[in-house]
Amino acid sequence: MRSYRFFTSAPVTAVACVASLGLLSATVGGQKQRFYPDDPIARFPYTQDASKVLAKDLNLIYDESRNLFGNPGDPNMDSRARSINTIDEVPDSTWFTNRIIGGGTQLAADDIARGPNTGDGPAPGKWIVASGKSDGVTPGFTILDSAGARWFIKFDPPAWREMMSGAEVTVTKLFYALGYHVPENHIARLTRDMLEISDRSTIEAADGVERHLTEGDIDRLLRMAAQEEDGSYRVVASKAVEGRPVGPFLYEGTRPDDPNDIIPHEHRRELRGLRVFAAWTNHVDTKAINSLDTLVQQDGRTVVRHHLIDFGSTLGSASVKPRDYDEGHQYIYEGGSTVKGILGFGFYIPSFHFIDYPDLPSVGRFTAEGFDPPAWKPRVPNPAFRRARPDDTFWAARRVMAFTDEMIRAAVRSGRYSDETAEKYVADALIARRDAIGRAWLTNVNPVVDPVLDAAGSLRFTNAAVAAGVAKAPASYEVAWFRFDNAAGTSEPIGQPTTAASEQAAAPSGLPTGDGSFIRVAIKAVDPPHASWAIPVQAFFRREAGGWKLVGFERLP
Repeated sequence: MRSYRFFTSAPVTAVACVASLGLLSATVGGQKQRFYPDDPIARFPYTQDASKVLAKDLNLIYDESRNLFGNPGDPNMDSRARSINTIDEVPDSTWFTNRIIGGGTQLAADDIARGPNTGDGPAPGKWIVASGKSDGVTPGFTILDSAGARWFIKFDPPAWREMMSGAEVTVTKLFYALGYHVPENHIARLTRDMLEISDRSTIEAADGVERHLTEGDIDRLLRMAAQEEDGSYRVVASKAVEGRPVGPFLYEGTRPDDPNDIIPHEHRRELRGLRVFAAWTNHVDTKAINSLDTLVQQDGRTVVRHHLIDFGSTLGSASVKPRDYDEGHQYIYEGGSTVKGILGFGFYIPSFHFIDYPDLPSVGRFTAEGFDPPAWKPRVPNPAFRRARPDDTFWAARRVMAFTDEMIRAAVRSGRYSDETAEKYVADALIARRDAIGRAWLTNVNPVVDPVLDAAGSLRFTNAAVAAGVAKAPASYEVAWFRFDNAAGTSEPIGQPTTAASEQAAAPSGLPTGDGSFIRVAIKAVDPPHASWAIPVQAFFRREAGGWKLVGFERLP
């Protein structure tokens, strides 16, 4: 057992593999040991019981205001992410699970279409309406299906049929494959005779007072929803996520009553990288209110699982209407530009107003035209997004580029658009935005990934930007080899740097042969198409069982 301080107000005692996250060095025998026998860890170890975590509410106006007019979180805007292991990857955790890359199995289009779904939606038969939703921007119900499972039911607006529901289900599938904990979201059909009320059915009135739900309330809410020609309603049925809800999470700081929450959220790569995924899907409402923490059982103790929820305001949908022209292009308040628009009395028209959107009611305002990934913005500044570094956006861009055209089309098909033109348009736009993300964020750091060193000393690696087809290969690569002292953290050159014409190189003579030996390999591009490729990445290998294992990797220290 070793104690570490993860930049929090109190020390955290954890099993030795916590050190493998590479967040801080530990002192052993007066020396700083860089790597431990279990490096790199693939799953974050939860050592504390979180059963005392209490439910909390969020003041939306306060949260939005402090992000619009302040900058909450660590004032250091260029700190390396802290939720990464020693090979610069995000371990599986209650925040994130590696799926599209690093999940151990290769996802297929059918896996993308299935997403988190464990069934086909609410059980058929009568649905008991537990509560009605009279606030918010869309009508809805909480129901218990005929099997007793709890579901949240949302409707499309009458003028924009399938827009919200198609976006919600499509983007849920994409975010699940990317690695997040999300609800099961299904397209389902509802008829009025399926809904029943009980003595415990409630609705909150406009004055905030909760009262008994009536049949008239159900009829009134249904009048606000899009109705099909046969009298049925197309709905999104969202299954209640596992565990006891304890409120949303913030994108900065930690949750004080969760003893396992030791990394400030603005320094979590899975939240910084969410900026890339949000840009891809135009998820402009990436804020705390669209998240949910629940208490679940894992490995014999209670832990907090963190979910992303409510994807109905993505792609071209603003839930009850299409996205406004400025959404994705600027914050809802931007100081000088906002004042300029007011003082211009309508004569100042930003360029995004001239983007040509499709005339497709089920799509809304969504396009790849004019999409500039680094310039994309959510409605309100996000503390984690603001601190995203090039290594964070590179990590995320690799995952976006891992989606094939077939996978993207499978996700969109799950949205069950009745208009084939709309389905094709959404998929084509996502594919084009994917490629724009690759061009923008796979090229602005050295894109060498997945170095492998075999027992004979043959090094192989991949250039992620070249493999994705978004950049030309450099003229060659320069590879420098070093013996690495794991206890002292020092390096000693092995011969002179060598030049490799392709993504493989032979090690020089003189590599250590004893188990437990370490080497460091620095790889950079020669005459690269992007200047950042000339900054070497550092790969660390440990000799074990007659071969070499990658135990460390640094793209940007």
